[in-house]
Amino acid sequence: MSNTELVIERYELKYKLTNELAPLVRQAILPYCRTDSASAGGKYLISSLYLDTPRYDFYTHNVEGEPHRFKLRIRRYTTGPIFLECKRREKDVIIKTRVAVPKEAWPDVLLSPNGLGWAKEQRDRDNLSDFILRMNLWGAGPLAVVRYAREAFVSEVDDYARVTFDSEICGRPANGWQIPLLEPGWTPVDGGTRFGLAGSGVVLELKATSIVPLWMSDIVRKFNLVRTGFSKYVAVVENTIPGVRPLPSMLEPSPWLLRSAP
Repeated sequence: MSNTELVIERYELKYKLTNELAPLVRQAILPYCRTDSASAGGKYLISSLYLDTPRYDFYTHNVEGEPHRFKLRIRRYTTGPIFLECKRREKDVIIKTRVAVPKEAWPDVLLSPNGLGWAKEQRDRDNLSDFILRMNLWGAGPLAVVRYAREAFVSEVDDYARVTFDSEICGRPANGWQIPLLEPGWTPVDGGTRFGLAGSGVVLELKATSIVPLWMSDIVRKFNLVRTGFSKYVAVVENTIPGVRPLPSMLEPSPWLLRSAP
């Protein structure tokens, strides 16, 4: 999702790559893709503050594979506004809504009774109202911050297709409503033991609406990629929040390969 897209429905397919394989996959997508505007200068940092309940409900729904679930997060980049995002999963379909708010409105946009007042567009008010409603109904608050470096590409041959390479994945416990980015104090969570490879690696995500493009399927077959589940949020919670331990279901990769249509 680019910085300008506020609502999108798509499929997301994740793969773990070694640092040696990632450049080969990147080269293979170039005939079909160009870098998106945010990646014009190479990698860029993303930092997201994730909310959860006192019982870790959102974390638990993720590790147990609940087919209908959602996450609440507040995302920032090196520059630009802050984005409030609700990421819903309906079986294999991902639905994201996001609201861009100016940095000076954070965190009052969530905590002030007049927080909705800044939104001029009805869609912004609706998405922000939905975020606040979910947060209040579940009693969710700040739990962890996830940070990583991203390279993003968009297809030039499809209506919508997107490829991202995420690396340097790290995290920290939340400190109130702060969303740190360049400050020190991060715990890496992409090491070999946690990541399931011999060493640190890269998370490849193939994103498309409706039918997965054939060129994506060809790349999966060419490099013998196996679709796996790796949640950055889950990895950060399990490595930085005391008392939370990995559940076995998250350590087993999905055995099936990407098909031409999900």
